[in-house]
Amino acid sequence: MRRVVAIVLGLGVVVALIAATASGDDGDGGGYEVRAYFDSAGFLVNGEEVRIAGANVGTVKEVTVSLPGEPVKRNGDEDPGQAVAVLDISSEGFQDFLSDASCLIRPQSLLGEKYVECEPTQPRAPGTESPSPLEQIPDGEIGAGQYRLPIENNGKQVDLDLVNNITRQPEVERFRLILNDLGAALAARGPDLAAVVRRANPALEQTDKVLATLAKQNQQLARLAQDSDTILGPLSEQRQHLAGFIRNAATAGTAAAERRDDIVAGFDEFPNALRELRSTMVELRRFAEQGTPVAVNLREAAPGLTEATKLLRPFSRAATISLTSLGDTTEASADDLAASSPVIRQLRRAGEKSIPGARNLNQLLMTFRRTGGIDYLTAFALNASNVFNGFDQFGHFLLAQIQITNCVEYDVVPVTGCDATWFDDRQAQAASSTPPEEAPKADPIDPALGIDVPEDTTTADSAEGTKDLLEFLMGSGG
Repeated sequence: MRRVVAIVLGLGVVVALIAATASGDDGDGGGYEVRAYFDSAGFLVNGEEVRIAGANVGTVKEVTVSLPGEPVKRNGDEDPGQAVAVLDISSEGFQDFLSDASCLIRPQSLLGEKYVECEPTQPRAPGTESPSPLEQIPDGEIGAGQYRLPIENNGKQVDLDLVNNITRQPEVERFRLILNDLGAALAARGPDLAAVVRRANPALEQTDKVLATLAKQNQQLARLAQDSDTILGPLSEQRQHLAGFIRNAATAGTAAAERRDDIVAGFDEFPNALRELRSTMVELRRFAEQGTPVAVNLREAAPGLTEATKLLRPFSRAATISLTSLGDTTEASADDLAASSPVIRQLRRAGEKSIPGARNLNQLLMTFRRTGGIDYLTAFALNASNVFNGFDQFGHFLLAQIQITNCVEYDVVPVTGCDATWFDDRQAQAASSTPPEEAPKADPIDPALGIDVPEDTTTADSAEGTKDLLEFLMGSGG
């Protein structure tokens, strides 16, 4: 008998050691457990689901009650006898509960099963500072290693069957009895009742904070309502335009959604564009600094430009008729202009080929203008023509003459009936009474000049010689 008892005791010790070892392994496995406190956790049992946004992220590991010396509230106060649910969060993506996290016990079915719906943190505006993580319970305290979620953050949803039970006959009488005794039961416990109501749903607590904030800003809200009335009045008159703006915004949003990949790529390249823009803005600032005197002068000249613009207004009006006529003429001559394209192309090719000669001619004319060559050439032509001209006892006469025309060669045609009187009338009368004799030929050039001109020299020959001389001079000059 003693041997059997020893064997049983040995087996018990082994089982206890195995259980302790398994428990120790579970505690050191690196899991994420949240110790959440509730006013009531009725019908919540181990193994129920823990959900976040409808997705299962863990299970309820343990349901118990708070003990003396165990902090339950945010300020660290204890409250023995409150429901405690240890939530084992197995999903690694949600093992980061913050100090504003909240959990709510909800009914899963009409059979009375429950599950826990949690929010790791409350929604907040972008850019705001994130709350601190949940406090991890230190070693030596109840629930060491777990993360404490105070009772103010949690609540419980009232079961639907309990609400329906109010309409039953026995429940009506019970509810009347509760109401009759409610005054005595809640006497002098207003703060406790208020705390229970606020903890019944975290949303009520947040609503209370929002109402308190609005109460502090009631004057600003009054001005906002007044200003809104002032703004909405003109907007109501422009409601069609506002509706069109909303429709266009919807169309633009649809188009932007279709091109969201390109928009994202544009935002990715936006920092590079800003860096490039920085250097461009530096250059633009330098340009602005250098252009400041020009802008100042332009501002001073602005009145004059304005006056000139006003004076040009009649000219512009008068030119309208000419421009209209020019447009009509251009339209009527469109076929002719199109037909002249080959000639214009030939002129362009001729112009391109004449560029070297035009440069040389430009240099020659500039040299003439700079050195006074035109005056010297004119004086040379005049003096050369005077050299060829004759002089006798009657005066100067032309043997060569430069014609300022396109025709250098010309013929002199004698005209009959031309009479000239070079002597006394009495000699003319005497000559008329005597037979005419051949008059002596006069020397066309005074011998004193020392120029011997052949008798058959004519004006045309002189012009021909002058032409040859000019061609020789121009050829040598080129």
